[in-house]
Parts: sequence; structure tokens; C-alpha cells
Amino acid sequence: MPVHDYRVEFSAVASGPLPKDAAARLSNALATMPGTDRLEGTSQDARRRRVSATFWIEVRLGMADAARDGSRLAKEALKVAGMGDAQLTELAVVLVGSREGTAP
Repeated sequence: MPVHDYRVEFSAVASGPLPKDAAARLSNALATMPGTDRLEGTSQDARRRRVSATFWIEVRLGMADAARDGSRLAKEALKVAGMGDAQLTELAVVLVGSREGTAP
């Protein structure tokens, strides 16, 4: 069964002020979290209490599984970064490619 690469982008809004290093915390959480293939970047907007990130995952099945896994990883990364109260406001999951012949 082929493995598919998905690019996951998300934004979340915190209920209160963001930590000054919110993007760095989120970056560290995603970079060290099992299940994320690679981190593309993070950002924060203190005025809007918003953090965003882009990371990649590998999924054997389809888009629904990638959306479920991407959402779960985003929420877990927010929790690990100390922003567990933040609510996801955007989630985009994009199929980028597949690797045929990958062993199951």
C-alpha cells in the first residue's frame, strides 16, 4: 500500500494573551512530536492571539485519515506548547504525493 505525503497547515486562537515565545514553543513541540514528518514553519500574531504552523505527515490511507491525524497532531502540539486552551480556527490538509512500492 502506498504512503502519501500530506502538508498540514493550521491556525489557532488562544483565549488569552499568547506567550512571547509562542511560535518557538509550537515549533519545538511539532519538531519533536512523533507522527510529524517535518516542520515547515510557525508564526504568531500577539494582537490577534493567533498561532499558525505548517508541518508534513505520512498517511497510508486517504484524505479523511490525514485530516483526522493532522487535527490530532495540531491539538497535541498546542497542548505540549502550553497553549492547550487555543481553539483551531483553520485546518488545511493537502495531498502532495505518494511513494509507490513502499512496504506496509
